[in-house]
Amino acid sequence: MAAAQLGKMAALVPVISPALGLSLGTSAWVVSLLEIGGASLGVVAGGLALRLGLWRSLQLGLAALALAGLGSASAQGAPSLMAWRLLEAAGYLGITVSAPVLMARLTAGPGNTQPRAQMLAMTLWSSFVPVGVALGASGAAAAVLPWGWRGTLLAGGLLAAGLALATYRLAPAATGATAGSPGDIAAAGASSGAADASAGTAAWCLALGFGLFALFAIGVIALLPTLLVHGAGLGAAAAGQWTGLASLSAIAGSVVSAVLLRRGVPARWPALLALAVPGVLVWGVFQATPQAALAVSLAVAVNVVGGVYAGLAFSALPRVVASPGQLVRANGLITQFGAGGSLLGPPLMAAGIAYFGWQGGAMVASTAALLSLPLAWRAMRGL
Repeated sequence: MAAAQLGKMAALVPVISPALGLSLGTSAWVVSLLEIGGASLGVVAGGLALRLGLWRSLQLGLAALALAGLGSASAQGAPSLMAWRLLEAAGYLGITVSAPVLMARLTAGPGNTQPRAQMLAMTLWSSFVPVGVALGASGAAAAVLPWGWRGTLLAGGLLAAGLALATYRLAPAATGATAGSPGDIAAAGASSGAADASAGTAAWCLALGFGLFALFAIGVIALLPTLLVHGAGLGAAAAGQWTGLASLSAIAGSVVSAVLLRRGVPARWPALLALAVPGVLVWGVFQATPQAALAVSLAVAVNVVGGVYAGLAFSALPRVVASPGQLVRANGLITQFGAGGSLLGPPLMAAGIAYFGWQGGAMVASTAALLSLPLAWRAMRGL
């Protein structure tokens, strides 16, 4: 539901922009503004969620999504739309800093060890963006014709409200993982000796590399509907549906990463390959007058291969920290840089397109992929 807020706006922007008079740059910011909270406060939010209670943070995040969805349906211009989008950003942040830590805790072995089940659970978590974006994009594209963009936003808010109510009723079954213990809170901010310093370096490299990956991965998905509408001549509904398919295809990459983990394949070289290949494929996506079938096929390939990296990166997260308590801090770090990349990706690629034409978007994306390679090399050492 959190990631669906990114997909729904990417699909609705071609319809909302003429209605509210938004430029391409403003439209890109409307899409990526969802990540502003995570980009600026990811680490802080991780500690706050630990003190507030992880389950409670999850519930409040969903409530914020519901209220913002209902409010944005009444937006009359860019300022009001962006204001509601900021509230969605707060809800998104509350969910993304709490949910993966809950998953990691609930699948940890005796003594908070890191069994294969935990690695696979974190690989599953890595698919939340493509799954959510696909549901948001395809759902919004299907709803915008009968209901209009305002009715579509209203329906999304009601769905989030229903899910918030469901999590409220399920809260007593949260198996004790609803709040951080004092020991966990202390451990999340502590470091001790060379082992912690090494883990800290790996975690920073993992987070920075993931941020660069998110920059081009989200940028491609966010701008694909506009490319298909204005470059390939598709309708908004069709463009949204194809974008949803392209995003959903990343699940195939997550499955591949899960298979690699189950077979004990070292993560480093597959991760590097999964970053390098999309950096080449994006040049075929961003063409001035693309063939719709080719652009969608290559966008699918970008997301499948990128999904392999995302799965390997999240499965590595519990293994690059020195203690279970530090997982909260490391998750906040990767959330912050991932959100920063998602926030900057669409407007940076839109700026590249404005200056150099559609292939300017490919230029930005491939540069981000290239810069992420040495960071992934360091983060995945020994994994």
